[in-house]
Amino acid sequence: MNRILPTLLLATTIAGAAAAPAGAADKTGVRKVCADSAYVKHQPGRIVIGTLFKNQTIKVKRYDSSGKYAYGFARGHANKHGWVLTADLCD
Repeated sequence: MNRILPTLLLATTIAGAAAAPAGAADKTGVRKVCADSAYVKHQPGRIVIGTLFKNQTIKVKRYDSSGKYAYGFARGHANKHGWVLTADLCD
């Protein structure tokens, strides 16, 4: 009995963590930047290829598996495809 409880707790935690990106993945389409600036990157967490500033937009197509980064066409100063932090976008 002592071994079953930690296993159930772990399974519940994993299921809850897996559900988090699904909510973010529903928000595709044109989204505004709410942060003062957001770096556009070639890959999540990698080389910066441009910058979006507050109220500029990105047309989001998908999210990485963690839901931390959004991929799409960044307009404004970047004007290219790339990844931005989801936290920098408006809800």
